Amino acid sequence: MGKGRRADAVLFGFDFQVNAAIVLMLENIKELQSLRLESENEDIDIKLYSGSHILAQAKAIVNSSTDFTNVRNNLKKALKSLSEGSKKVQTEKLILITNSPNPLNEDASRSIFWGPARRGFNTLPESAQKIITGYLSQMDQPLDTDQFVIQVVPFETDDDAERYKAVSKVIDEFIGDLKLDIPGIGRQLHRVWCGEVFKNGTKKNANITLSKKSLIWPIIVIATDIDRIDRDFIERFDSVQYDEVVRRFRETIDSCCERVEFFTKILFDFNAYKNAGKASEKTIDFVEECWRNYSSEFEDGGIESATAEALSKVVVYNVIRRRYDINKIKRGVSL
Repeated sequence: MGKGRRADAVLFGFDFQVNAAIVLMLENIKELQSLRLESENEDIDIKLYSGSHILAQAKAIVNSSTDFTNVRNNLKKALKSLSEGSKKVQTEKLILITNSPNPLNEDASRSIFWGPARRGFNTLPESAQKIITGYLSQMDQPLDTDQFVIQVVPFETDDDAERYKAVSKVIDEFIGDLKLDIPGIGRQLHRVWCGEVFKNGTKKNANITLSKKSLIWPIIVIATDIDRIDRDFIERFDSVQYDEVVRRFRETIDSCCERVEFFTKILFDFNAYKNAGKASEKTIDFVEECWRNYSSEFEDGGIESATAEALSKVVVYNVIRRRYDINKIKRGVSL
């Protein structure tokens, strides 16, 4: 294989690893505490609230639907790596996640891995189990087959719609479970998770992990996006000032997962707030009377006081207006 093709295969492999991590993250989101790519334990390392780990080896093949020459070798490597990882931490599942529809390169099991599929060792045909136990018998401390799973995520070609269709389906089902009615949120989330969130998880320092908060924060950002704010509220501000508020909003909100607590505090204070006027005016009254309680969040970076005031009001208003979405997200992921 030439240098160019090798480089392409490496990039393809990393792209698959990130997307496999997204699938596993969403499948385990309620129990997930943190996630790490390239940990000292495995390619994908999910720590659960119980203290146990889900370890996964990601194995991608560029021409997965026709090229089965390396699948047995990939299986052998994965079993060895997962066996080693399972001796370092307490594990709940040990997963070979691949895009090959024929991960054992044998006829008896090929049909069961068509499309997205997940099979535990005990549900595999006897011939497939023999292939796996044959490799494990060569190891000093083999993994527990009761924990071993082979998972297939279709992932092929350079066409984005085709390559990511299985991952997109998992994201869309997750959004459906949260009951969020936000056009295009699935595509936005996929782009942010791949391009921004998971790139931070590739640093070589094994102590850097992605908390559930940082993984879920992009959903809250999209749900409270400033572009979705009510027009009648925008008209309270000078147009030039509002443009600056939008720019500052992007800078301060988009990438700071610690603001989950900040948003929660706003909602707690709002629920406790008693206004003298009509119930329908409670949001505006709260914003006008209480915005100063939150302005310290936006006073860094030389921001002018008038802009800080406007930004505080916009953020507080938007958080309250989107409180049902925020609460649905937090409940849905057990945050």
